[in-house]
Amino acid sequence: MLNPKNYRSFYQDIAKDVGVHKDLVSNLVFFFYDKARKNLSGLKNPKINIPNLGTFSIRVSKLKKAIKKNKDILGNLEKMTFDGYDKSIPVKEKLKEMEDLLKKIELNISNKRKFRDENK
Repeated sequence: MLNPKNYRSFYQDIAKDVGVHKDLVSNLVFFFYDKARKNLSGLKNPKINIPNLGTFSIRVSKLKKAIKKNKDILGNLEKMTFDGYDKSIPVKEKLKEMEDLLKKIELNISNKRKFRDENK
């Protein structure tokens, strides 16, 4: 079984190998992982390829659960007063992003199936 190491444990070794201060390495790693996290949680693309780490994909089942959860939250918020309306705006935006991404994924899957069936 593989035991992944925390990226923070490599700062000192990388800084020594490259010949820079470990804070610079820390800032670079933080920047890289911050951008990767934002791209993964941005709900713009179903897959993100990070060189030397691999391809990360949105899980369809988790996306569907999140859509259902946000629809439930939205249903409860709309029953409230003006305060509920203010809270419902970001939920509606996030829900639209998730539904658009789900449509993208489903279109991609259907295109792959169509291609597979045509090339049998």
